[in-house]
Amino acid sequence: MGRKRITIVVICVLIIGIIGYAGVSVLYTAFRVNAAERTVVAVVSHQNNLNVTFAEIDSQVSALNGSAAFDSEQALTLVDRSIAGSRAAVQSIDKDDASLRREQDNLRAMLWLSLTSRDGVERAASKIGYARSALAIARTVAAYELLDGQFWRALYAGLADFTTLSTQASAGDIAGARVTLAKMKGEIDSATGLASAPGLPSEMRALMADLQKFAADFGKKLEAMAANDYEAALDAEAVVESDASKIATYDIDKIGGEIDAFYKPMIDRYNAELSAATG
Repeated sequence: MGRKRITIVVICVLIIGIIGYAGVSVLYTAFRVNAAERTVVAVVSHQNNLNVTFAEIDSQVSALNGSAAFDSEQALTLVDRSIAGSRAAVQSIDKDDASLRREQDNLRAMLWLSLTSRDGVERAASKIGYARSALAIARTVAAYELLDGQFWRALYAGLADFTTLSTQASAGDIAGARVTLAKMKGEIDSATGLASAPGLPSEMRALMADLQKFAADFGKKLEAMAANDYEAALDAEAVVESDASKIATYDIDKIGGEIDAFYKPMIDRYNAELSAATG
């Protein structure tokens, strides 16, 4: 009789323990799943703002549009904003990914306590997986865009110097033109070194080579002017004009389209992963 009573007591304790486990499991699982899903929603909200940044990816080339005069100040302002946006995007992505990783670790750590609610945990884990996949794509796009922005910054600075250089040469300020030309050459060389950045089509490398030749030939024109060698100056001017004509043949709209085409598949995948994270 006493043995039966002990057996019954043990069974009751086990039943109470199982019920208690199930209750704690359900409550704790619900808490962690809700926390994970709130983090996903917050991350998606943050990252949706990146589409504004991504929409500006091809805007750097707009300042070179052949249908309008080049506005160096506007171009530099545009590209500086783009570079700042890319850097801010990388910081936001890293912060959001750290939050998702913490929630992912929490879900993995609680699997032993979630036998009665495994479906909810797996759904939350799946959403985090989609969100982190989106962030990985966004990190790549932002990093590429930052490199591209640095290229455009150097190129636009060089073109801005050319505006000054032309004014100085026309005014006969040879000393000032020499200083400006040296600065322009340095910036064009910097841009040339960045012209192989992801997303930039091969035309950009060809354009940079032509700009380097243009700068070198303009230097010869300045030296002929400084030496009062009018015949040599005229010959040099003809070469400079030929260089400029060649540069004008580049289809800036086509280049912008190629840049956009490079990024579009990545951005589409990014948005698809974000949608899956909230689905």
